[in-house]
Amino acid sequence: MSITDAFFCVLCGVAIDPKHRLSTRYCGRKCRNKATNLQRREETLAQRSAAEEILGRHALWLKQFQLELLRHAPPEAGGYQAGLWTGREVCWFPWLPKEARYRNTLLRTRSRYRFFTLYPFEPPSVPLETFYRIRYVQAVPPHPELPASIVPEWFISIPFAVRIHGLPFPLKSIPRTIRR
Repeated sequence: MSITDAFFCVLCGVAIDPKHRLSTRYCGRKCRNKATNLQRREETLAQRSAAEEILGRHALWLKQFQLELLRHAPPEAGGYQAGLWTGREVCWFPWLPKEARYRNTLLRTRSRYRFFTLYPFEPPSVPLETFYRIRYVQAVPPHPELPASIVPEWFISIPFAVRIHGLPFPLKSIPRTIRR
């Protein structure tokens, strides 16, 4: 085998046997698993830095949003939800699949609630930069939504988006008139 016939593992640089396919990137299972773990770690760090960037860049907007939420909130409210019109129905965030017990918050904590808390304030995690309908939920378990007769729902434009896994609809299905 000459040097021109050899191709190398992208992780460790060891020559790969020429009997393998030309698309082979790793010398074996060990390097492939190591590369997968590195990729997952990079994705996790990227998500963390994205959340910190959102919190830093939109700190003023988040403070104003918190004050607006508290101004509209009735005394029995313990949290809020943000609703997105998908073209057929309103999908309420935070999104927590039925089989999931927890969700990750923008503040890098875990929550078991199907709403964003008012006390302490939890910023919204939404999948698109667009207008959302805001509704409140009771502070007392099982945390039912407060009826619109007590406090009317209102709309606000949320200027950031967070990657959310397992949505019940594809984001591209949302009408273009709703998306920013």
